[in-house]
Amino acid sequence: MRRSLFLLATLAMSSALYAQPDASTYNREKVLDIFAQYNPAVLENAKKNADYNAILEDLAASYQAPDTEEARFELISVARNFDNSIRLHTLSEQYEEALFLSAVNGVDASATDKYFNRQVADVLGRVWAVTVNLREEQIKEYKKQLAQVKKDKTLSSADRTAQSNALKAKIKAVKAELKALKKDPGSQISTAAQVFGQQVQTRVQTRLSALAASSEKDAALQTEQTPNLQVKTNHKKPVAK
Repeated sequence: MRRSLFLLATLAMSSALYAQPDASTYNREKVLDIFAQYNPAVLENAKKNADYNAILEDLAASYQAPDTEEARFELISVARNFDNSIRLHTLSEQYEEALFLSAVNGVDASATDKYFNRQVADVLGRVWAVTVNLREEQIKEYKKQLAQVKKDKTLSSADRTAQSNALKAKIKAVKAELKALKKDPGSQISTAAQVFGQQVQTRVQTRLSALAASSEKDAALQTEQTPNLQVKTNHKKPVAK
């Protein structure tokens, strides 16, 4: 699964990038500025919903990445996929609880599995569309920069060549990623949905194992605390006739 389609979908729910805060780092203010530019609806929704705002503030406070052009595009992707990320997180939590209860109660969870996979695939489809659009914009941006470099008479021939080659390399890399994203997207999305499901199932198994271990421990303690009772049998001699 491509990183841009899978990892960035959940980046908004974690503190995935860290660095020492300084002038060249994406800090809270710069993060919120990206949201204001590329997904202002998030900021508007945050004003109306305290829980939603708490998620945004947590992300803005913990997201500290080098202030590079590549990091900027990654953050734009996070901003545009913010609601998708929250939806994925919510679906995963609901699925985990449903699976856990089904296992404890011995109930078949196949219908729950199908619902989760269908819902997650739908969200990832939107993530895919956002990511493809952003990569296309990224290519246009690099091409624009390349044209400017070629026209810049203040650069020496060597500098112009070096900068042009660097931009061409970036364009080539993003085009390769875009090509990969567009190759059988249905299969990519299905695979990503399965990965999300497997992660949840692993967490459920961990919880079930912990529950079983706790139950065994309680049973062992109860056995130790139960006195050994001697069962006496009254042996009577047979009555002589």
